[in-house]
Formats: sequence, C-alpha cells, structure tokens
Amino acid sequence: MKRALRQLAIVLALALVPALVSGAIQVQWNSETPTSHGEVTLAMIHNWGDKVLWVDARTRSKYDHAHIPGAILLNEDEWDSLISPFLDAWDPDVPVVVYCDGGSCDASHAVADRLRKEYPQVTKLHVLKGGWSAWSGK
Repeated sequence: MKRALRQLAIVLALALVPALVSGAIQVQWNSETPTSHGEVTLAMIHNWGDKVLWVDARTRSKYDHAHIPGAILLNEDEWDSLISPFLDAWDPDVPVVVYCDGGSCDASHAVADRLRKEYPQVTKLHVLKGGWSAWSGK
C-alpha cells in the first residue's frame, strides 16, 4: 500500500511539473506583451531596465506639480512648442512610454497616435496602462 501511494505521488509530481512550467511561461508572456493598443504595464517597463523615455501628456500645471522623474512634457495643447524638446531627447534605441492621468484619460493615446502619424520613425512607442495613477499609486 505504501509503495502504491509513493508511486502515485511520483506520478502526480511528474504531471505537475509541465503544468507549472506552462503556467509560468504564460504568466511571463502575458506580463511582457503590449496590448493591441500599445499599452504596457509598469511591470513590463521594469523588465526593460533603466532606459525609457517617459512622455507626460498631461497639462503643464499637472506636469509642474508632479511627474515621473526625467519625463518630457508633450501634450496636444502645446504640441508645436513641445515637439522639438521631445525630438531632442528621443533616442531610436530607447522605448518611449507616454502617460496621462490614467482611468478615462485619453491624452496619452492621442499623443502616441499623433507621434505615430507625424513621426513614424518613433517605433518603440507605448502607452502606460493606468497612467500617472499606476506610477504614483493614487
């Protein structure tokens, strides 16, 4: 009887290993794959390392109050005056992540869409899912 239980435990353990590996791969894939809208999560960005160009699509007053360290301000209201500083900071080898307030804020998608349209050479372009709220925890 002990031998049968031990064999059953071994068989169950052997069956469990592929399931765990498959689950780990799926979780890894899901956490590192941008959505169809180009949205990425903070977890995905942290896996990229330190090299990210943050673009704040919120208003100047919100940017002046608080923003992600090193972020460049680029919003549609001041596009003409802000695009040049963005292009100066842009590096084709570094991912660009645009954010706004989060939730129902569409400014980050609008800025990302405009960059895609007017500057198609900016290819590593993403939107932070959850925006400033995801970053600040608020």
